[in-house]
Amino acid sequence: MINKISILAGILALIVAPNVADAKGRYSIKTTGDVVQLRDAESDIVVSVLTPVSNAYEMVIKGHDVFRMSIGSVDAMRANPGLNGIPLLAPFANRLDGTYFFANGRKYNFDLENGTVRGPVPIHGYIAAASAWKVVEAKADSRGAWITETLDFYKNPLFMQNFPFAHVLTRKYRLSEGALEVRLTIDNLASEPMPVSVGYHPFFWLTDSNRAEWTLTVPAKTHWELTETKVPTGKTEPADVFW
Repeated sequence: MINKISILAGILALIVAPNVADAKGRYSIKTTGDVVQLRDAESDIVVSVLTPVSNAYEMVIKGHDVFRMSIGSVDAMRANPGLNGIPLLAPFANRLDGTYFFANGRKYNFDLENGTVRGPVPIHGYIAAASAWKVVEAKADSRGAWITETLDFYKNPLFMQNFPFAHVLTRKYRLSEGALEVRLTIDNLASEPMPVSVGYHPFFWLTDSNRAEWTLTVPAKTHWELTETKVPTGKTEPADVFW
């Protein structure tokens, strides 16, 4: 049974109660075309990653897929990555109150005609549909199975037009000890500080247990208050007050 989901700063971890199994050969990698699968035989977990979009769209645990797949097939996902698996929200997350942003004392206006940013309330950035991720490493050893990919944001003129800060994104999915971790590294190649506001948008199914048996842990210290349109007001309160 899946019994805990923990959302950490920069890490999404799903923790699973392990089966009793021989630890020899516990972790492995399987590659089929542009899909890489991370396997944990002892915990009976298979994570499938569509590599061009670096999206873990499927996580089958003891026969149950815990990720919600809103598109009917992987082929359809290739054509329209959308919100499947664990989309990355970048170069900005949540909603903005206008078609612009401020950084380093300057105002940057979005070009709404280049096909990346949606208006009038920009939301969740535009990296979720990026299809230029490159596999750096896909390996397994006695401690886990993982895949690491990079996206050269600065090489895409349309990306840079609406967020002119050259950078590289590196994402690593690691399956180990019954947990899937998603880690993101951002390398700023620009000549000035780069604003960072990123997040993840996981979609889960409740599969083999009742809602009351699940635990959601969000170890945030601060809650940002929102308007009716879900745009941050700038005001905050302790997370304990919100919960």
